[in-house]
Amino acid sequence: MQHVFWMKLLNCVLIVGILLVYQSIQQSRIQKETISSLTAELEQKQTVTTASTDSFAASSYEDGIYQGEAQGYGGKVVVELTITHGSFTDLHILSAEQEDTAYLEAASVLLETILEEQTTDVDGVSGATFSSNGILHATEDALRKAEKTT
Repeated sequence: MQHVFWMKLLNCVLIVGILLVYQSIQQSRIQKETISSLTAELEQKQTVTTASTDSFAASSYEDGIYQGEAQGYGGKVVVELTITHGSFTDLHILSAEQEDTAYLEAASVLLETILEEQTTDVDGVSGATFSSNGILHATEDALRKAEKTT
């Protein structure tokens, strides 16, 4: 009887030991994946920082705040573009009084896209083509005003 007790106790100890080793291995794998992920993210950010530094040096735009205007769906769209260190840092609509609100709201997602992409070479919003074109062309007008004169 005592022999059976010790065998069961030994089996339980082995099972707990195996589970602890398995858990340790899993945590190690998770840590390695996290480290790899963070390393890749850091390398990407360093690449972006280097690229943005290079783009500032090669930027063809003067820092400042510029207004541009263009025809939208219902009238003139006026935007204000801020350029800092050669990059687009802020873009918003100053006025678009005659634009249809629904079309303008749909097309206004382009403001963030232009800032993220640092270009006006982006796709317009389907269903709000004329308002999209108004925003894009007004931003291009502001960029023309921001071009460096050498």
